Amino acid sequence: MGIPKFFRWMSERYPLCSQLITESRIPEFDNLYLDMNGIIHQCSHPNDVDAHYRVAPRAKMNQQRSRRFRTAKEAADAIEKAKAKGEELPKEPPFDSNCITPGTLFMKKLSIQLEYFVHKKVSEDANWRDVEVILSGHEVPGEGEHKIMEYIRTAKAQPDYNPNVRHCLYGLDADLIMLGLLSHDPHFALLREEVTFGPRKRKKGGVESQSFYLMHISLLREYLDLEFSALRDLLPFDYDFERIIDDFVLLALFIGNDFVPHLPKLHIAEGALGLMFKVYKRILPEAGGYINDGGTLNMERLELLFKELSQFEREVFENDRDDAKWFKGKRKPVLSEADVETTKKDNGFEMTPKQREIYEQIKNFVTSKDQDALHFPPDYPARDRKFIQDLAADLGIRHAIEYHEVNNEKHVYVEFNSDSEDEDDSREEVWKKYEEADIVDESQINIEEIEKQKYEERFDKWKRDYYLTKMDLDYDDSEQMYQLVRSYIEGLQWVLHYYYTGVASWGWFFHLQDLDRFKDLKFDLGTPFRPFEQLMGVLPEGSKTLLPTIIQDLMVNPNSPIIDFYPKDFDTDMNGKKADWEAVVKIPFIDEKRLIKALKEKEHLLTDEEKERNSFKESLRFVFDENVSGKYPSPTPGRFPEINIRCRVETYNLPVVKSVEFVKGLCNGVQLGAKAMAGFPSLETIPHSGEIKKHGVNVFNSESRNETIVITLYNVYENVETKAIAQEKVGKRIFVGWPFLQEGLVNAISDSNFRYELSTQADGTTEIIEKKHRPDVADHWKRRGAKLEHEYSKRRGTIIGSVNVLVHVRMLKGLKHKDDGSLVKEYLPPEQETEYAMQTVVENVECEDARYAEQPALLISEEFPRFTEVFFLGNVNYGCPACVVGHSKKSLAVQLAATVRSGDDLLFGLEVANQFRQRIRYHHSYNVAKKVGIVGLALSKLTSSLHVIGEQHHRVNLGLNLKFEAKKQKVLGYTQKAAEGGWDYSDKAIELVAEYKRKFPEFIAALESKQKDDIYRAEDFYPREIASAKIQEIKSWLNTVEVSDLERVSLEAEQLDKEAIAEIEKRAEQFVCHENDFKKVVVKNIPRQALLKPSQAANRLQDQVFRLGDRVVHVQDSGSAPIAAKGIVIGIDSNNIDVVFDVSFISGTTLGDRCSPYRGMTVLNSSLLNLSYRQYGPKYGRQADHRNHAGAKYSDVGRAQSNMNHSRGNNAIHGRGNNQVATASRARGAAAGSMNGRGSVNGHAHSKSSADGGFGRSRPYGQQGNFRYGNGHAGHFHDQFGHRGGYGGSRSNVPGFVPGGRGASGHNQRGNGRGGAFPNTASHRGGRGRS
Repeated sequence: MGIPKFFRWMSERYPLCSQLITESRIPEFDNLYLDMNGIIHQCSHPNDVDAHYRVAPRAKMNQQRSRRFRTAKEAADAIEKAKAKGEELPKEPPFDSNCITPGTLFMKKLSIQLEYFVHKKVSEDANWRDVEVILSGHEVPGEGEHKIMEYIRTAKAQPDYNPNVRHCLYGLDADLIMLGLLSHDPHFALLREEVTFGPRKRKKGGVESQSFYLMHISLLREYLDLEFSALRDLLPFDYDFERIIDDFVLLALFIGNDFVPHLPKLHIAEGALGLMFKVYKRILPEAGGYINDGGTLNMERLELLFKELSQFEREVFENDRDDAKWFKGKRKPVLSEADVETTKKDNGFEMTPKQREIYEQIKNFVTSKDQDALHFPPDYPARDRKFIQDLAADLGIRHAIEYHEVNNEKHVYVEFNSDSEDEDDSREEVWKKYEEADIVDESQINIEEIEKQKYEERFDKWKRDYYLTKMDLDYDDSEQMYQLVRSYIEGLQWVLHYYYTGVASWGWFFHLQDLDRFKDLKFDLGTPFRPFEQLMGVLPEGSKTLLPTIIQDLMVNPNSPIIDFYPKDFDTDMNGKKADWEAVVKIPFIDEKRLIKALKEKEHLLTDEEKERNSFKESLRFVFDENVSGKYPSPTPGRFPEINIRCRVETYNLPVVKSVEFVKGLCNGVQLGAKAMAGFPSLETIPHSGEIKKHGVNVFNSESRNETIVITLYNVYENVETKAIAQEKVGKRIFVGWPFLQEGLVNAISDSNFRYELSTQADGTTEIIEKKHRPDVADHWKRRGAKLEHEYSKRRGTIIGSVNVLVHVRMLKGLKHKDDGSLVKEYLPPEQETEYAMQTVVENVECEDARYAEQPALLISEEFPRFTEVFFLGNVNYGCPACVVGHSKKSLAVQLAATVRSGDDLLFGLEVANQFRQRIRYHHSYNVAKKVGIVGLALSKLTSSLHVIGEQHHRVNLGLNLKFEAKKQKVLGYTQKAAEGGWDYSDKAIELVAEYKRKFPEFIAALESKQKDDIYRAEDFYPREIASAKIQEIKSWLNTVEVSDLERVSLEAEQLDKEAIAEIEKRAEQFVCHENDFKKVVVKNIPRQALLKPSQAANRLQDQVFRLGDRVVHVQDSGSAPIAAKGIVIGIDSNNIDVVFDVSFISGTTLGDRCSPYRGMTVLNSSLLNLSYRQYGPKYGRQADHRNHAGAKYSDVGRAQSNMNHSRGNNAIHGRGNNQVATASRARGAAAGSMNGRGSVNGHAHSKSSADGGFGRSRPYGQQGNFRYGNGHAGHFHDQFGHRGGYGGSRSNVPGFVPGGRGASGHNQRGNGRGGAFPNTASHRGGRGRS
């Protein structure tokens, strides 16, 4: 349903409907539906407008035809203009988006690729194994979204249908919202990308960098219930909300749809839906019932709606007439002296005393120019409102009518145009006309009756002109008008049938013929166009190459029997719309019989392949079946591999509907409101009320000027003492983030004076203690409370009232997999608490998310059945793929696929990362300012956002946008936060600043002299006469250096550059293992914590620490990256890790053109196992070193120095790390290894809390048989608390087992460790160092 701007309107009126999705807070769904049209559109031609790849009903094809012809004409015109300017055109033809239509070679290839993709995912991805996949391709007639709705309708009609099925539908179109509503299944959400308005910035990276939103139908339903709740007390029949929803869908049809013409002048951005709602609320009590009965129109009630809506037609007429007069007044003086005299003589221009007062008010308003608008009371009679409108039109100023929401009163106001000062002279003639008008008593003349008669005459003429020019109809011909009305009503009924029960007629479309067909509004189902028939029906001549060669002639041959279907030139009609793409394209309709006949004559000349493309097929059903085996061929050999399939494919047909008709409304047993399924939000979880008013809610970074349903929460804690709340809540579970509830643990309760939290006493008991706020904490508390109140009000359209109590919450992080196999809830640490307003907290929910339910440990044989695929976490072959081959009561036996290749692959990434840090040098802002010759504060402002007010009070950003203090963001490769405070700048950033100063020295000098100012004007930098031009010159230069396109990331984010990544890819080639590079090794007596199942990764690997250059292996059997694929970390941003893998794979990317194609992927940290830094495993052999204290983060800050002497075969790398972050942070020394001969590694770290030394590893410098040994030195430590020394190297004569020694812990001292000698036993460990 094409309703332009509907999503924005809905977001402004119902602001809580959309939820930003975070990686850990995605609701669980039973069914996921993908409308592939939007996906293919974005992948193939993201800048085009129209894509349509499904066989559509004839009504939709006419709209497609119009769009394609208009787009083709615009493209041809653009080419001609470019040629006329002498511009060089691309040699290759542009992508023709019309190929996304059934029957083209493009769509055939796409279908083959989709089938290959589904086979691959079902066979290889564990997440796809327990679901059935239904693929309904372009060969199956019907539009994607309506195929989905047909599936839902049919399923809902089955006797065993679950009324609480959870649906998720991906798509961007407004009609998907309507389809979700009319399904009458409340557990329904739409998934869509983040919507931005205004200039779009190109995003780097793939889908990983894209923000997604869920639009919750459950919340939209509750908003609509509030919208129409006033009808509960007004209706003489039962209030049925499900029927209200059906009528809402009908009302939306009048604003826009893809099948019948929209009602003229009803623009959603200008309040059209609000108007429809008011009309509906007025007529429904008189209608005796609802208009839309589950897809069937009630004609008598619909007529009432049209009669009431016809009043709007008069306002359209008045606006059109006044717009014409205003436009005419803008082009020349409105009246000459002769006009005034003639008008006065012919019309006897007169005013009443009241109108004279109005005239004086408007004259003073226009001449004084000290107001933006002049409003008049709503109690003015119609003749006086008309007088105001006429006077405003004569003066060439704007006027408008504004409605009052509560009582629907309307008043007139006028606005003065500041850019119309040159019209003062012409207005003198208007003043003269009105000054000389006769003043008459209202009782002496019947002004209203005369004006009414003239008005009706003009109104009738306006309607006659409209129907004649737009439709070539005679308004006075009752037969023609009757035919038009019946055609429109038939169209509405066809659309409703299409939405509620499916296609009523494949061949129907809106037209004006065959009057006798409209007696009972029945439809002939007919058959859909075959693919080539649809192509011929929608394509313009410019896309003829998408057709088989043999039928292209029908489009271009002058003797073609259907040549008139393809005009080269045509007109468009805006028909009251604003944008060019909304215009009506005046091209002939396709004559179905002529088209089919012309193609029939060519059909025998088609090749077998073309005949196959022109046929229909069935939908396919894919399911995992381990009994299926074989190879599935690659559709693109050399790029994608063939597949070892475990997938069964069969034809899919919808279940038979045994009942007489589909289910209307809700199913029995559905859970609504506060009882809704987990993850489906409801307003009902907190008592509230709703009111429609203008609230200025902030949507898409701009303040709405339209009406919003404002929610007011009732504060159930308003009269409860803070301490009493603390006694009840601290240490207990609650749910926060209303209405998108998430579980948390209450850490403390506070008000403006005190904080109440749990304290553990000496005897082990706990009690609530009261802490008075320090002055700075009290200030923070007040600001936080005010911010929460403001954010709910302006961003969510919700009034929560004054915030008197805050609840401090540790959010649920997820489930943690313990060593004994149990799953327990894990909350964020206390120092990461989040504050919420107490009145927005929910104590309990009806349905909790079963995915976060704690679980006891399973028996080891149940958790690890035989042949379970796992990863080994033992000391040797850490991260190696393995298979369970047996188990006892407490241990297991596994078979490893151990590599037999020599060489250590754990260090080369770290070495490249260290070389990168040496090459990309950063300098503190103090030194940068000295080097460039600029004042420090000016440097700070220049490298941030720097707004200057220019012409017409427009703000221009003249900053380099390299750092964002408030947003805690930096620009990769240009800036970073300095360890000692302030900012560091790279050489690239310094050169950019220096170039800025060289090009615009006057600007920099002025900025230095006014560095304390927060607001700048162009005149602060340049003389007034040149200020505007110079500011524009700076802006143009900034565009050339593309500072706005630089990638902004969080302060903690790190990335290697392309040069370093290329080196990693090159060096990784020697470590790519082949089948003969592995050998099978059986290891027995393994505890369960030494094994990692792929399904456990999300719960076990959450707290890993990663560095640039770390060697990792992908351990999940779901997602885009292959299981067991190894790679190197090349980027870190919070929980998202960029990895360049050793080999290419089908879903791989270039990571924003940073690595080779199909090699890169951004994955969650919990899907990787860090091989360079071992952090998991059993407590035997060399114990794994768990150093992930809450809130602790490692950072390689400072310089890493390399000293290499290849002639001597020595390589030693020393690193120094500094980290001054006050909260439990730690620094790590550089990691290194020897390249040849003996290696010496020392890591130095200084930290306020804890530190880890560098890793030491060495390659063997001698080999004799299986004898391998090496030396490594421990790290050195200086910290406040003292922690263990770094890892040493090792000596071992056991192949593959080289565990190293470890330094002992020391208090404020240094721990050193050397690897001890190993006998021929794998389980022994090296000696410990002393402190």
